[in-house]
Amino acid sequence: MPTQRFRAIIVGGGPVGLTAAHALSRANIDFILLERRSSAVIDAGSNLVLNPMGLRALDQLGLAAPLEQVSSPLGLINRQDHQGRDIGDAHWFILFNKLSSLGTFPRVVSRHDLTKVLYDSFTPLQKSQILTDKKVADIIPSETGVQVSCEDGTSYEGSIVIGADGAHSFVRNKMRALAEDAGSDDINDEKPFLTTFRALWLRMPTKFAGIEPGTTCETHGPGAATQLFAGEDSSVMGLYEKLDAPTRDRVRYTEQDQVDLVERWGHIPLAPGGKLTLKEAFNARTQSGLVSLEEGVVGHWSWGGRVVLAGDSAHKFTPSTGAGCNNGLIDVVALVNQLYALRQKSPIPTHAQLTTAFQSYQASRMDPVVEACRGSGQATSSATWQTGVFKFIDKHIIGITAIQNMLFGLGAPKMAQSPKLNFIKGPERHVGKIAWTDPQENKVY
Repeated sequence: MPTQRFRAIIVGGGPVGLTAAHALSRANIDFILLERRSSAVIDAGSNLVLNPMGLRALDQLGLAAPLEQVSSPLGLINRQDHQGRDIGDAHWFILFNKLSSLGTFPRVVSRHDLTKVLYDSFTPLQKSQILTDKKVADIIPSETGVQVSCEDGTSYEGSIVIGADGAHSFVRNKMRALAEDAGSDDINDEKPFLTTFRALWLRMPTKFAGIEPGTTCETHGPGAATQLFAGEDSSVMGLYEKLDAPTRDRVRYTEQDQVDLVERWGHIPLAPGGKLTLKEAFNARTQSGLVSLEEGVVGHWSWGGRVVLAGDSAHKFTPSTGAGCNNGLIDVVALVNQLYALRQKSPIPTHAQLTTAFQSYQASRMDPVVEACRGSGQATSSATWQTGVFKFIDKHIIGITAIQNMLFGLGAPKMAQSPKLNFIKGPERHVGKIAWTDPQENKVY
């Protein structure tokens, strides 16, 4: 064990930040987490799909059992057009179930339930290191560490800052300012993400919807597409609408903007067989929101061996394929693996050593996230029939089972290359017909 303290300051208490806290704890790395909201448990937002690589990472952290209690396995995706006409079901999740390809099945979970499981799984001591109502105001790196100050006048010292604070990341913006002040060429764009679509999400009682729990349905057509996930008690819907023109500016939407969008698309059916229109669902909503769907991958994920990004602060996808949260979780795996390995050689690493580790972390993640970003964007464009080619493929090709089998066969082996936490002892629990690239068992710190 190191005689001096190496400490990570996590900024952002969403799923990625909370997972980072768990992983750091398992790697025997001290942490403190700063969250600007009053609670680390999120009580709003659309549901999240956890695919095998994300589930595997959470399982390594001992969270499989509580997650299974609050999530649902995914099956057949019913697909229809704006008139409710069948355009061929999607069997992606069925293929996982049928083949047990990577040893586990995709599951859907609410943001509230995921963050509650993550938070409730901390020990009392660990919970004392999760600080809420902490809006970061400044980050000052030095040769030996970093200081983070908050708007309430408090400040915290550590060795590194992990920016898990989302698409509009303060940490990323501060990194850019630090690079500019230093005259560096490694400067990110001021507005690195492009928004081409926006999303209306809403939650409603499944009983009102009149659909069976477990139902998954997508409605595709020109200009807008929907995804519906029906849980036991509540159902969540997302509608993705193409903007008149892409923008890199941040947009804040009002309740009236939601009403106006529903006026445009209220006739669209959400449930199989052309049932349950958007307007009906909106009128029965218990929660809703309208948000921009930023897309892009940041060019530089760290600065000076003291600040590093993970999750949406580094890359942002449309939600059509559920890739965003899962890739954020794998960012955590890759980053903490680097920190763990480095501390075996140097318990208190220098900023130069940390710089190298952060660069290796980014290099290991860049190709997968670029591909995931591209795939998510293409899925959203295809579902909203942005071109004649997309429309034809979506209506007449994607619904063919043989095509889905082929695409699944290409994608699953790539997912199998996702890393595991190298420092957690135990056998590979997720074993399927497609082997993980790194299933080896490792010893703890």
